[in-house]
Amino acid sequence: MALLDLSSFLVSPQWPLWVTIQAEPTSSRRYHACGGSLLNSHWVLTAAHCFDNKKKVYDWRLVFGAQEIEYGRNKPVKEPQQERYVQKIVIHEKYNAVTEGNDIALLKITPPVTCGNFIGPCCLPHFKAGPPQIPHTCYVTGWGYIKEKAPRPSPVLMEARVDLIDLDLCNSTQWYNGRVTSTNVCAGYPEGKIDTCQGDSGGPLMCRDNVDSPFVVVGITSWGVGCARAKRPGVYTATWDYLDWIASKIGPNALHLIQPATPHPPTTRQPMVSFHPPSLRPPWYFQHLPSRPRPLYLRPLRPLLHRPSSTQTSSSLMPLLSPPTPAQPASFATQHMRHRTTLSFARRLQRLIEALKMRTYPVKHPSQYSGPIHYHYRFSTFEPLSNKPSEPFLHS
Repeated sequence: MALLDLSSFLVSPQWPLWVTIQAEPTSSRRYHACGGSLLNSHWVLTAAHCFDNKKKVYDWRLVFGAQEIEYGRNKPVKEPQQERYVQKIVIHEKYNAVTEGNDIALLKITPPVTCGNFIGPCCLPHFKAGPPQIPHTCYVTGWGYIKEKAPRPSPVLMEARVDLIDLDLCNSTQWYNGRVTSTNVCAGYPEGKIDTCQGDSGGPLMCRDNVDSPFVVVGITSWGVGCARAKRPGVYTATWDYLDWIASKIGPNALHLIQPATPHPPTTRQPMVSFHPPSLRPPWYFQHLPSRPRPLYLRPLRPLLHRPSSTQTSSSLMPLLSPPTPAQPASFATQHMRHRTTLSFARRLQRLIEALKMRTYPVKHPSQYSGPIHYHYRFSTFEPLSNKPSEPFLHS
């Protein structure tokens, strides 16, 4: 399918995600056949029906970063365009060529394409996004036919704004009469006039919520009756329904990298960490943990385990030390503090070690004292605890 230039189509600005998929017959000339969306340096997303008649990888070439194309070209592309081969064609296992069901495919690029100002990956929806909702600002792009019976595709990349159409309306008796499935998206206008057409297959239907959000590929150009006819809008494969399938082929991490940041939840709920963090570190890394954890022992040990605070404070965190037993005497620390100026350092250290071996703890209520205390978070950057009997941490 390709875009019809019926008063509303414009020559497209650069859409870096767009890929022209070109067939290469026995001759060295290449002909535009379908479009696609670049997912990353290794993968292109497109429609399965583009490969109904040509399933061999050496029948195809991929061109990235193109604004204009030459039909039947036999010369190498010029920068910033890049030409690549197809290493593998991955068609959905349940694709039905008769009904166009599960019309989705992936192409493995070889060698990997280099992304830059004119070539870049698209965005795919979140798992929690659900099917695209009305209204949205949506665009379709492509090099397809500019009228229904055109002799060849457009030489320049075209774009047009379209509206999402309710699936129930699109599937009603006077429209597509039940042929549209729940994994499809309809887009266009009830009166027609603006639509995709032959040559646009596999290209993206891109929508966004507002001017501050990125365009997300919510659909893959799939099929329609004629081009730009009234009550016959373009039908697209909904990408949201196939996120699990895409992740199973390109990898979950690769999919997460092309999903935009998670929108903020309602104010009544706790804010969530971005679903797509700026690095590959696990989500817990972005909690408020110290960036460089200090060693447990920075200075020579002192016998003073707890330093009394002038004001009593409380904490919702529980220290790693176990609470003292009720039968434990509370005067131990007082006696040692009274004589700490007369005893030698070695003698004080010896008494401290003896006290630890007896598992005596000088404080009944640790919250009444201040001073640095280390807590073990669920995801700690320290070494895991061993099976030895627990020993208190010493801090100065």
